[in-house]
Amino acid sequence: MDLVDTLRSKIDTLADGEYTAGLRAVLAHIETAFAHLRRGQDQNDETAFTDVIYRCNQAFEGSIKEAYRVLASKDPNKKTLHKIEGYLEDNDIFRERVLSQFNNYRTEWRNPSTHDYKLDFDDSESFLAIVSVSAFACVLIDQIARQLAFANAVKSTDTKKNEIEIDSTSNEDLPTIVTNLCEEFSKINTDPSSVQTELQLMGALTGFITTVMPNLETTLDYRLSHASNERGDLLIANPNDRVLIELKRTNKMKNVVDGVAQLTRYLALTGLKQGVLFAFPPGGGPLKMERHFVEPLGATVTVLRGKNI
Repeated sequence: MDLVDTLRSKIDTLADGEYTAGLRAVLAHIETAFAHLRRGQDQNDETAFTDVIYRCNQAFEGSIKEAYRVLASKDPNKKTLHKIEGYLEDNDIFRERVLSQFNNYRTEWRNPSTHDYKLDFDDSESFLAIVSVSAFACVLIDQIARQLAFANAVKSTDTKKNEIEIDSTSNEDLPTIVTNLCEEFSKINTDPSSVQTELQLMGALTGFITTVMPNLETTLDYRLSHASNERGDLLIANPNDRVLIELKRTNKMKNVVDGVAQLTRYLALTGLKQGVLFAFPPGGGPLKMERHFVEPLGATVTVLRGKNI
């Protein structure tokens, strides 16, 4: 099914690591849950629907443990699941969307099925459980991918500091500094496997910026206003100014134009005056960055559009 394909493709974008076996086990549990669902439907076997829930619980718990391994940089084998869940909640490890899916599956499916051995589930309930745990695993793997990209960028940037042509003590205005950082990031990131998605791009760019200019404050998933759940990709701040960055994993002109409109609306929501649209194309190799300026009412948007050389 499409959910399984989506989950598999997300796992496949990650480089192999200690988390790989665990995430593939999560995928296997969800595939088996779908097999139980089909068995229950085809053979009119209602016990199969309860088997679905237990497989989904295994997938949920495996997802939690691998998240703890990557996002908290801790070994899940030395902690109980209860302590792992408490740590992830108490330390605000999950992104808001991930936390929502986490709480939904835990309260609606895992906890009831774990604590009441007399519960039975029907066709519709088992299907909803699969959808819920699959959605949780997908959004969690997105966050894992971003964190891995961040860590890899920090490590690779440290080894390439002699190649980076930016003064960490620069006193230029913040929009110019941010634009220069994005261009410099493009020069040294020529491996297509490291930034296959926008979330990986977000993690890698943030890792690069915090390594090159640690004096800048970076905020991922910046909430645009109290009245809106919309979020910008990345906010860069210093004591004097703030710049909102919107990322696009493309260089197609239509997507760039749409991105400018999106960023313009975000600036209006926040009251910010400066934004950077960073269009980083798929594929590898050296890039040439084109710089343009757009001036919507009361704001300035710098457009960086990359082209493969």
